[in-house]
Amino acid sequence: MSNAFIPIPSLRDAESQRLDASMTALASEMASVDGIAQFAQTGWLPDRFFDLLAELYETYDSYVAHNIAASDLKIQCKVGCSRCCRQAVHGTYSFEIINLYRQLRQSAVYPQIHDTFLKHANEFQGFVSRFKQNPANAAATEHDMLVFAMRSYAAANLWCPLLVDNACSVYANRPVPCRMYHSLTDPILCVTPIGQTFNIEPPANASRILAELSDRLAFPYSTFLAQGLVAFAAVRQFRPWAPPAA
Repeated sequence: MSNAFIPIPSLRDAESQRLDASMTALASEMASVDGIAQFAQTGWLPDRFFDLLAELYETYDSYVAHNIAASDLKIQCKVGCSRCCRQAVHGTYSFEIINLYRQLRQSAVYPQIHDTFLKHANEFQGFVSRFKQNPANAAATEHDMLVFAMRSYAAANLWCPLLVDNACSVYANRPVPCRMYHSLTDPILCVTPIGQTFNIEPPANASRILAELSDRLAFPYSTFLAQGLVAFAAVRQFRPWAPPAA
């Protein structure tokens, strides 16, 4: 997502700790599912892995809702608002890319979705290249480059191809960066530097396990959703999503 974030306190009440422990346990179980170590060779994960991911998402949503309800934050996000869906989704785990591909490849409109994500990926890379080629950015950091690319992407009004009738068509499977993002200001400001936005990230222990798991399953992909899906689709082009032959 594209603008400066505001810090929020992390709750450590009993319910937060319960949800924290539940997410950590689910992440650990995901990391121990049979087939993880062979994924690079088989390109396959069992249904149990994705069932656990669905449970993790559900628990994380409860964690986010609890943190918001227990705070004084005046969240402006609401059903029907899709301003965040014109921002670059960055920071996705590799297994979230795999999960989305697993869902999308069965859709009759997936070829169009893929083509749009490819266009968006190329646009994003163009912003990165433009930043690097500017002599004025010679001393800039990777973070500076990312901020520039994400703000440029948002300004280009590149709507997520998963948005249908102003609603996310993969809402139950949306990745962590989409779930964590919230706004305290009018949604029209979400893609501007003056918008007051914040993230409620997964608890630290679960985040560590998920990051390590993501690395174990990583293919040549980007944490930027569009680039990641395009890359994985290329890898899987001639390999249908099905268990390996016995």
